[in-house]
Amino acid sequence: MKYFINVSLSMALLFGLSGAVGAAWAGNNKVAEVRLVATINNSPAFQPVSWEVYRVDRAGVPTGLPHTSTRHSFTIGALPPGRYTAVAKIKGQAARKRDFFVMADTTNRINIPLD
Repeated sequence: MKYFINVSLSMALLFGLSGAVGAAWAGNNKVAEVRLVATINNSPAFQPVSWEVYRVDRAGVPTGLPHTSTRHSFTIGALPPGRYTAVAKIKGQAARKRDFFVMADTTNRINIPLD
């Protein structure tokens, strides 16, 4: 009986430590995927679009370098949780902005109408 208790306690300790290590690793790698799509008449624009995506602090000020692209859709594979602003600009038109929030371990699709 004493042997069974010792083995049970050892296994519980082993599984508890491995779970704590896994949780710590996951906590450091919490990111999300964001897919931005420029639309015209509720359809993808299929034209070159200039994108800038900024992380925004609580006061609305951009922080860090922007992510940039020149395609009608833009996927950022690993974005940390937080508040962001996406700016889309198509040739000959004013820039359109959209604020959005990113939560950890999610996939987000953000549409920005350009019409």
